[in-house]
Parts: sequence; structure tokens; C-alpha cells
Amino acid sequence: MEQSLTTCKSCHKEFTGKFCPYCGQKVHHEQDKSFAHLFHEAFHFVTHFEGTFFNTIKTIFTRPGQLSVDYCNGIRKKYFKPISFFLLLVIIYLLFPLFEGLNMKLYYHVRHDFYGEYAMQKTLAVMKAKNLTDPQIAELFHTKGEKTSKFLLFLIIPVMALVSKILAFKQRKYYFDHFIFSLEASSFFILWGFLLLPFLLSIIPPLQHVVNSETRSGIAIISVFIMYVSIASRRFFMLKRWYSIVNALLLAFMLILFLEFIYKFILFFISIHLV
Repeated sequence: MEQSLTTCKSCHKEFTGKFCPYCGQKVHHEQDKSFAHLFHEAFHFVTHFEGTFFNTIKTIFTRPGQLSVDYCNGIRKKYFKPISFFLLLVIIYLLFPLFEGLNMKLYYHVRHDFYGEYAMQKTLAVMKAKNLTDPQIAELFHTKGEKTSKFLLFLIIPVMALVSKILAFKQRKYYFDHFIFSLEASSFFILWGFLLLPFLLSIIPPLQHVVNSETRSGIAIISVFIMYVSIASRRFFMLKRWYSIVNALLLAFMLILFLEFIYKFILFFISIHLV
């Protein structure tokens, strides 16, 4: 039986089937406006979201690097899109900031070894221009920096991808592949360092005596991150064990340098201009 032609309401071209082959617009019918259809759409979204979201988390924690391997090889339907997953984690971190994470108080910026003098001069200029006291500008800066620091986490991904490409240049992978690998590693960084570890510290009091300072919490975050990247590198790049460890150490070292000297300066620069 020959299918009737449908005119697309978006691009006004004729076609047959349920979707316009030119713009992707779905053909909608009057029955699509029924409550039953709306319930079906909502149920499909929730079940699909739940399935792909938790499967992505499970894969990240149980098989480091497998998400990147599958996604770069075209196996994508069972996973949350890596960039959407990372964005969702940032939003969760924004809504439930159990750790300050990479957000620094103004006190530490003006005493930073690299840009502390500039930060002090800029802070004094803002205080004078807006007639603010030390406590007032510290509070305003912290408020602005709290949200800014989380959105700036996106800077980590392209930098990590570039470093990863340099370190694993012999694998001849595209920058896209390294970008996906960096998305997975960065997602784990947020999951472990800013969501899971703070949660564990809140429900297991003895852990608070072990990780009782920013330095120790930082060491705990970076140490587990290095182990994760080492395992993920071996699976994704098919590296030898010793080289995957070296790769993880170098990647973590470059990440720390970037966060300490570039990320924090950008954070200060943006936050002080928002005060």
C-alpha cells in the first residue's frame, strides 16, 4: 500500500513516513494531544533517563575507560551522552555543594604566589570604587565565585584532551577521542571528589578524622583520580601497565598545574569583576 505524502510544518517539504528526512521534524497527529500520549511520553523519558544515567555511572565506576571505548566505537544508545552527563553532574554539584571544591575564598587569591600581588591591587581598587569593607568584599566575592567556579569546570575538558593527545600521540587517535576520554575522566573527578567523597565523610564520622583538612582531602581526590585514569588509559589506549601509570601521573600533574595557575586566576578575574 502506497503511503500518502505529508507536508512538513517546519520546512514545508513533502515526504512519507513519521519523520521529515530534511529537518527531522516528527509528524504529529490529533491523538498526540491526549493525556494518555503525554503520560506515555513522560514515562518513556523517565525510564530512558534512569536506564542510561545509572548505566553510565555503573560503567564509569566498574569499568574505567569502557564508556570512552564504546562511545568512540559508535556504541552510544545505552549511555548518557558524555557532555550531557558532565553538565548534569555540574548542575547537581551546583545545587548540592557539599564541598567548596575549586572555589577559593578571596583571602587565598590575594596571597597566591603567582598572581597574589595583582589580586591584592585589583581587590583594593574595587573596595575603593564601591566603598566596601574587608568582610563585605570577601562575602560578595565568595558569593560570585561559588557559582562561577563550577561553570569554569568546563575548561578542564579541552585542556585535558590536549594533554592526553600529546601524551598518547603514538595511538594516532582523533582529538574527538581524547575529548570523550577527558569527559569521562572529568566526570569521575566530580563524582568522586565533589559528590561521593563529601557524602561518605558526612555519613561515616571516622573518615572525618582521616580526611580532616583541605590538603588531605585534595590528596585523597587526586590519588583516587590517578588510579582511575591509569586503569582507564590502559583500557582506552591499550597501554602497557607501567606506561598507563606514567600517563595518569603526567595527566594529573598537568591538571594540577592548570588548576593552580590558570583556572584560579581566571576564577579570580571573573569573580572580582562581578562584585
